Amino acid sequence: MGTKQRRGPVPLRQVMKRQRGDLASLQRRTRLLEDATAELGRSLPARMAGHWQVAALTRAALVISVESPVWATVLRGHQRDLLNAAASLLGSRPAQLQIRVAAARQTRHRPAGHRLSPDSARILEETAGAIDHPALADALRRLARHRAK
Repeated sequence: MGTKQRRGPVPLRQVMKRQRGDLASLQRRTRLLEDATAELGRSLPARMAGHWQVAALTRAALVISVESPVWATVLRGHQRDLLNAAASLLGSRPAQLQIRVAAARQTRHRPAGHRLSPDSARILEETAGAIDHPALADALRRLARHRAK
């Protein structure tokens, strides 16, 4: 037999020891991208801070992630500045700038406690029945469904 197999959960510190190389590499990579974002941000107007981040930086490309297409357009206007700043970090200018719009999270935020009273819902229903505009009447009926129960 010779080798003893362990059954059951493995202590977290043992998992961390085995993963240390991978985790350390990931931490270094994350730190480099954060530092690159800070350094490149110095070449941009202050109003742009927080709306973008460096996703990758190689000689082939500077890849930037933005929160919306609006910021992608604004950053494209600063392409030369960004590539020049990236060149100072890399030692050579990246061949291109790529801007990626981060996928927006689709969450519907409905604040807790914001329900209509039964009287308000009734008034909305009555108003919807009294108007001739079908789209507006539908919208009022949808609002009325948010009544408190």
